[in-house]
Amino acid sequence: MRLKDKVAIITGGASGIGKATADAFAAEGAIIVIADINVTAIDAAVAQFRKKGVTATGHVCDVSNRDDAHRLMKSVDAEFGRIDILVNNAGISRYRAFAEATSDDWDPVLAVDLKGVFFCSQAVAPYMRARKSGRIVNISSALGTGAAPHNTAGSPGGSAAYASAKAGVIMLTTTLARELSPDGITVNCVAPGSFLTEFSSSTRTPQQVEDHLEYRRKHLLLRRVGTLDELASVILFFASDDSSYVTGQTLNVDGGRSDRI
Repeated sequence: MRLKDKVAIITGGASGIGKATADAFAAEGAIIVIADINVTAIDAAVAQFRKKGVTATGHVCDVSNRDDAHRLMKSVDAEFGRIDILVNNAGISRYRAFAEATSDDWDPVLAVDLKGVFFCSQAVAPYMRARKSGRIVNISSALGTGAAPHNTAGSPGGSAAYASAKAGVIMLTTTLARELSPDGITVNCVAPGSFLTEFSSSTRTPQQVEDHLEYRRKHLLLRRVGTLDELASVILFFASDDSSYVTGQTLNVDGGRSDRI
């Protein structure tokens, strides 16, 4: 088991990519810490893991709040005596046509998707540094790599806030890898492409979701949408010793986006 008894914190871990990642980690023997803002979803996820005999706990955390991030790490370390893995997965989107976008569309996205990654990494670093070991995995997006959006919110610039935040995550990954590598901590990034999750429909109607996915399929070399298990397996790679000599890297898990290649 690649993560036996490793303590893994997964932000946004109660659903979607985060939950799939938690499932993959649990199957490899990890102790699961779900950090999320959805109390009901946290409770359901933790109950599910415990029913299977997995050691799991949940914490309500707003990753965009620096104090919340530091409280989370302090609580987890107090409970388990160590933090081995942090997956910075929590994210939101606010799509708006370029000409109509306001600070209400930009600020929350930058706060959660970029600032949250920084705050959680900053908060966990002392605990990992003390053990001279750790894995941080950041979740970016194909949109953060320069891949073209699908006329989001009726405008090619409709995903500007989200794309900008996710591009920032990629550069932040490189910066943090330089900062933390002397202490044996690796920092890597996964940039997912087209995956169907609750997040996919958070700002779209069912028809818009299907139109979006159909458009994506036409621009993927593999001609299909990925499964969450496929994505979680890559996150698991970066969280395990399989990637012990890899840091500062971003891996596109996107089925071959022809609009980026």
